[in-house]
Order: sequence, then structure tokens, then C-alpha cells
Amino acid sequence: MITDKNYLESTAVSQSRLKKILGHPRQFLDPGFSDEDETSEAITIGDGVDLLITQGEDAFENKFFMTTVERPSAQMGDYVWNLFINRNNSNAEEIAYSTVGFKRDTLEKVKERFKTEGKPYYDELIAAEGKDVITPAQFNTIQLIKRSLLEHPFTAKFLKNSDRFLVTFQVMVTFEYDDTPCKGLLDVVCYDRLENKLFPIDIKTTGTSINFWNFTFYKHRYDFQAAFYRYGLGSTDLTQFCEGNVPILQPFRFIVESQKFPGNPLIYEVSDETLNIGQFGGEVDGRYYEGFRMAITRYKWHIANDLWDYKMEDYEYEGVRYI
Repeated sequence: MITDKNYLESTAVSQSRLKKILGHPRQFLDPGFSDEDETSEAITIGDGVDLLITQGEDAFENKFFMTTVERPSAQMGDYVWNLFINRNNSNAEEIAYSTVGFKRDTLEKVKERFKTEGKPYYDELIAAEGKDVITPAQFNTIQLIKRSLLEHPFTAKFLKNSDRFLVTFQVMVTFEYDDTPCKGLLDVVCYDRLENKLFPIDIKTTGTSINFWNFTFYKHRYDFQAAFYRYGLGSTDLTQFCEGNVPILQPFRFIVESQKFPGNPLIYEVSDETLNIGQFGGEVDGRYYEGFRMAITRYKWHIANDLWDYKMEDYEYEGVRYI
């Protein structure tokens, strides 16, 4: 979860925005668009883990509010949420009712049900004061994953400062690629004093077993992210993370933990071949993936021409696609 003010205010392009332009140019124009198939709960838990480890308890408490009231099920839960987000509108009840699309109950009936079924949760949303609401079960999962990552011998050394390892969290890098200002925010940069190695790291959680994480690696274009971040980090003064030493920059790593089965995290190290695909593009299992170099080319073309309804080549070939 990104809360860094300097990062958010920077107008440079990020890897998350660039990935969107590969799907459709209009996705790039919508900062809130996501083609992730994870549930909102999985995203919330992942954000919570990231925030706790990289920014601490205070940042977590400023972002999240733990409710002891369960969200109403089915349509009433949707009604409460829509009532909440439209609470400043005098027609909030009508908007929530029409948005949910009740078929059996009239608005008056729904309003009566709300008093007993929905109001306790609505009051909790109001009390949250703009924070993201999480349940005790979600909070417990976040804490379990945090303990797993900070205590397991595979991962703890890369996330906690020690005599050997110097850990820096939330590292913002700014750089240019093909004359395009770029920005990245790495979860972790870890320096091994003993071996003079610098590890760029990102923390991920998954809703499935970590043994299956590599099957979704290209689906979520983590190759793209790894290549973009490592290039950006390599373009900066690395001695700032290494007590003035010139370190050996290591391959990008993802520390991955399961939300369903926490306690057995793994580290996925990205090979040079995979980094090349993330940067320059390449074929994996019969499918071609464009790298961030091509994404920047597309970005520059659409910005220069201010055309967003089709991909760049559709304009260039006047709507003809060859198969």
C-alpha cells in the first residue's frame, strides 16, 4: 500500500500505470482501474501486511479500522455500503436502493430492515472516519502473516536490521527511461554487510498456496514489476543504502506468503532471463509478453497524439488487425 506523499505527488509514470496501457489505453487514464482477480478481502489483507512491515503500527492504525460488527449479508450489505458512500446526498436511500436492485422488497421495507439488520454496521463505517474497515478475522490473518515473515529463518533476515543486514523500507527511486520520467517504490532494499550484496525485494501475499504462486507470476506481470524496479534501483546511487560501500546488486526477489496457510513463506528470485522479458518482452509457454520498454513507447505515443480509444497500432493501421 502506497502512502508516501512524495511518491504520490510525483508526476512520473509508475510500473503499475504502464502495465495498464498494455491492456487498453483507457485503462491507463483510470488510476482506480484494476484487472486483478483477487477479492477485495485478499487485497485488504495484502495491503495490511505490507503496511505493518514496511511502515509500522502507527501507519497501519491510521489506515485501518477494526470493526466488531459483521457486514450484513447479501443485498443488505450492499445497501449499507451504497448508503454509506452516498451519505452526503439527500437521496442516498433511493440511490442505494436502485443500485442494489431489490426485487422483492420496496424501499420502505428495506428502510425498515435497515434499522435492525444494517444500522449497526453503518454506524461502524461512520466511526471509521474514512479508514478502511477490517474484521477481527482479517486482522488476525494480517498479524499471522506479519509474524511469519518476521520470524521465519528464510525471510526474517531480509526484513529486520541486524549486525549483518541493513534494511531500508519504502525506497522511492526516480529515473529516466527513453527520455521518460519514471518512479518506483520498493518495499525493501536489504544490504548484506558480510557479502557486500544489495537485495531489492517486494512483499507479496497470495490467496492460494505459495507453491502455486509461480503460476500467476506472468498473469500479474510481476516480471514487468521486477524489471522496472531493478532498473530503477540500478540507476540510483546505491551507496546510500550500503554505508558508503559500492555493493553488488542482486537479482530481484519476491518474499511470498499465503493468506490461507501462513507460516511457510518462500523467496522467489527472478532470473536474468525473466528480467529481460519484463524489460524487453518475450515469449513464455507460447504467449508473448511486452516489456516495460514497449509500454513506455506506447505511453509516449498516446500522450503525444492524445488518442486513447484504440491501441497505438490500431491507429497506425487504420483499424486493420492481421491474424
